[in-house]
Amino acid sequence: MIKAVIFDLYETLITEWVSRKYLSSQCAGDLGIDPALFRELWNSHHHAMDTGRLTYRQVLTEILIAAEKTPDDALINACEQKRITGKNDCFAAIDENVLQMLSALKQQGLKLCLCSNCSADEVEGLYSSSLYPLFDAVILSYQVGFAKPDRQIYLHCAEKLSVLPEECLFVGDGGSKELFGAQNAGMHPLRALWFMEKYHSHIEPMSFPAARHPRDVLYHINV
Repeated sequence: MIKAVIFDLYETLITEWVSRKYLSSQCAGDLGIDPALFRELWNSHHHAMDTGRLTYRQVLTEILIAAEKTPDDALINACEQKRITGKNDCFAAIDENVLQMLSALKQQGLKLCLCSNCSADEVEGLYSSSLYPLFDAVILSYQVGFAKPDRQIYLHCAEKLSVLPEECLFVGDGGSKELFGAQNAGMHPLRALWFMEKYHSHIEPMSFPAARHPRDVLYHINV
């Protein structure tokens, strides 16, 4: 019996497609770094940022040093603000269908948890958003020190909700192998496709049950 629902954040509850997304190519241009080199360096540092070992500012500093550029605080400040602005846009444009779905789950007595791989700058807008009050627990990777698909973050969510992993439905778009991680932790994975199908031309196939509209989550709580 499902007693709790754990949700991914980006492209599940909110989407960057409605925001002034600060692309890696734009950041690379602002820093005066070749985009391919920026992406390579970004990828090599991203997990450290997700697990709280490095901040966004520190990652940009390390990228500049690796690219043999002198770090400039004003330039890094400008890049950080563009990134925060884009992320905050997502929290200002929450789909009403998502809010209705979360409210309906709460009305049925289910516990709700938000579980996101993120750095601090990506969730500044969360705490003042209409999403935040709806959750019984909020687990952010940079705060707890491990990230999806690490089994520990799923177990941490279940512990915070005082439920067993097998009593949890995990809902996410599938990025970061999160659905496989949820399955490995003993949870019931459900793929959120409402933003994916609206904004993506190609969707990687996965053999998990799927929800194509937020309300479809309600049909999967009687596992």
